[in-house]
Amino acid sequence: MRHRWWRALAAAALVVPGVVIASVATTATAAQAATAPVLSASALSVMTLTDAGSFPTITGYRAADEASSRPFSVVRMSTLIAGGYATRAVCHPTDLTVTSAVAGFCWDSTDDTTTKWYPQGVTGSGDGMNGTTLYPPCDGCAGRKVVAVSWHSGAGYAPYGNDGLARVTFADVTNGDTGAPYRHALLVEPDGTAAGYHAIASHADGILWYGDKLILVTGGDRDASGAGRVVRVFDLTHFWQMSSTTSGAVGCTATACSAAYSLFALPEVGYYQFPDGAICDPLRNGTAASLTHPCLDSISLDRSTSPASVITTEYDDQGPQGRILRWPLDAETATAPLKPDADGYVRPDQGWTSPVYRMQGAAFTGIHGVVEGLCPNGAPPVSSMPDDPAHDAVIHGFAKSCLHKATISADGSLDVHYWTTTMENAENVSYWPSSGELWVMNEFRGSTDTQVSPPVAYPGDRLVLAIHCPDLTCS
Repeated sequence: MRHRWWRALAAAALVVPGVVIASVATTATAAQAATAPVLSASALSVMTLTDAGSFPTITGYRAADEASSRPFSVVRMSTLIAGGYATRAVCHPTDLTVTSAVAGFCWDSTDDTTTKWYPQGVTGSGDGMNGTTLYPPCDGCAGRKVVAVSWHSGAGYAPYGNDGLARVTFADVTNGDTGAPYRHALLVEPDGTAAGYHAIASHADGILWYGDKLILVTGGDRDASGAGRVVRVFDLTHFWQMSSTTSGAVGCTATACSAAYSLFALPEVGYYQFPDGAICDPLRNGTAASLTHPCLDSISLDRSTSPASVITTEYDDQGPQGRILRWPLDAETATAPLKPDADGYVRPDQGWTSPVYRMQGAAFTGIHGVVEGLCPNGAPPVSSMPDDPAHDAVIHGFAKSCLHKATISADGSLDVHYWTTTMENAENVSYWPSSGELWVMNEFRGSTDTQVSPPVAYPGDRLVLAIHCPDLTCS
């Protein structure tokens, strides 16, 4: 969980060496627009990612595992989505105030309330092949509409603990959002060891489906091995079906392969990191590294650009200086999906500093965008908006999530204004142009409504919603 808000600042501009972040008026209200200044070309040029030769190495390890006699099976997505758990109809308040149609689902009762796993990112087949809504889950299969959500393990998941494991859930909503079958796949990295692979320790901040690839981003997992691998890539044509679901271990022995009780694993094929292998550094830190190591705390796809591009956001809970960055994509068939410059490094080619506190996601198409973050303080009033001090330990006042509309202006800056409240602790967003759906999901409500007697706690209240919003211009 990386949390949120959009709060008034002192009128003085915040300054980081090389980057000036525009001030936000202290009297800002929900109806007022704020401006997200453009990051200069020089500021963007020093943010570099490299694949460090990881794709041939890790793909080679995967091939060796699959060619061995290890007791697991290589399967396609059609096997994964053929059964398992089932979604339920929307079962919690959405807190949306939109006039557009809204669909979506709840997880089953276990996944709705578990403290062992927390959802973070959302994507799906609408981000997949050629921008169509349907994806063929195997060779010769009919296309299916699939929603994918990333999760990280919680502190209560022994022995791995918080961020010790990461998984992705695939829900087949072709025949409707309610009763849709879904299953989880643990994310693993082939490593050439006797065990064959190991768990990926990650917060699983955001995911993006592009062609046959799944791209995962993270702000950097400070206590995890491989934390500097801020972008990880997976091949959606290679799932591994485990021979054991009774072991909490991750890896193979002579007689069994397991993935922490999961029936399926999704092996990594490569990653990107900063050239020095370090973790990210938020812009607010004002260090040299903060200029070169942006945090990638969400990801979404924009097919309106040529070539297609990805949008990442930087979570920041101390002020409105998180960065929104646009990164170029290579062809959908490319093994390494991010497009490098001539020198081999991948750089963002557009960016802004956001006026929205605690951004958890953003999606764009054309000049229009939606940014998820904290609401303007106390406005608009929402009856279930919690105000208990324990919940608001960092930023006092209301901690409701809001969606904000963004428009790219003629000068390249972003005009950003409040659009609607949404479920508390909302995370990433994903826009599917072929269906006009804006997908949004949340981690958990995790608060207590003190406006009722006796107070009501919300231990789960997880939702996955689709707002019908063609071109992101809906109301």
